[in-house]
Amino acid sequence: MSIDNERPDRNDAVSPVIGVMLMLVVTIVIAAVVASFAGTFGETAPKTPSAALDVKIVSDGGPDRDQYIMLIEHLGGDPIQTKDMRVLSYYTPPNGTQTRGDVTSIKNAATISGVKVKIPYLNDPTRGGQGDPKVDFGNFTFVSGDVLTSGTTAGTGSKSGTSMLGFDITDSKYEFGPGSIVEVKIIHIPSQKTIYQGEVYVQ
Repeated sequence: MSIDNERPDRNDAVSPVIGVMLMLVVTIVIAAVVASFAGTFGETAPKTPSAALDVKIVSDGGPDRDQYIMLIEHLGGDPIQTKDMRVLSYYTPPNGTQTRGDVTSIKNAATISGVKVKIPYLNDPTRGGQGDPKVDFGNFTFVSGDVLTSGTTAGTGSKSGTSMLGFDITDSKYEFGPGSIVEVKIIHIPSQKTIYQGEVYVQ
């Protein structure tokens, strides 16, 4: 009798070992995916301030009541860092294409009465006058009762582009005046959420 038939086959254990290794690899991959998702869910998104804001554009503003002034008022709710605010505006002339204003603290500065100021600046003489860095947009926290202002017609809309509305509102081709409608949107930059949106009628 041959003893070869009694010798165990060395390949018998290969298949179970491969199966165990494959299961181990699959388990590791699944664990890595789950850990990745858990890490993503664990990250906290920036909190969006909840505040009541009001926006006006008046045609009788300024000391002599002859300026177009844009005003943003904080009526109540959370304080907002002005460096985190982005003010977008859209205006469509009766016979023209839509314009867009885009204001952030990084890029928007205007010269008002010979003084350079970042608009909209804080309209509160007790905290600083025109040109004082303390009232420049981006350098203070916007709290209940505060009013931001474009300062003058040039700050509201000028051909230089350093204005709230981003176009020359004194140019007759835009037909801008009392009754005109500007859509205004205020974005909280860190969360990219809208904290104000509305149609503003020029008064």
